[in-house]
Amino acid sequence: MAIWVHVRGWLEFHGQEAEAERVLGGEGWTFVRAVWSNVAFCVRDVRRGEENELLGQIREVAARPANEDGDHVSGLFHGFSEEDGAFEWRVRDGQVHVSPAPERYDYLWW
Repeated sequence: MAIWVHVRGWLEFHGQEAEAERVLGGEGWTFVRAVWSNVAFCVRDVRRGEENELLGQIREVAARPANEDGDHVSGLFHGFSEEDGAFEWRVRDGQVHVSPAPERYDYLWW
């Protein structure tokens, strides 16, 4: 029986959205352009192990250079694996910080 990993989250861009759409523009992503905000929302359910490919794509986008104002891609993702529990990916300052999700987010998965 397959173990599924559920990932939900978003990225906010500051001029980096064209490159991000090239890297991410696949299944599970929706890109929204507003006057001041350009964001991508993600909803993915993948087999265990495939979340690493998604994380790699997010890391590639996060590493894009900051815009002329010094703004990097930013975002937040929450995920859950039946085997490993809940996790959090925080995107800021050109990096993705991975950690277990705080218990306060358990209601999202139980």
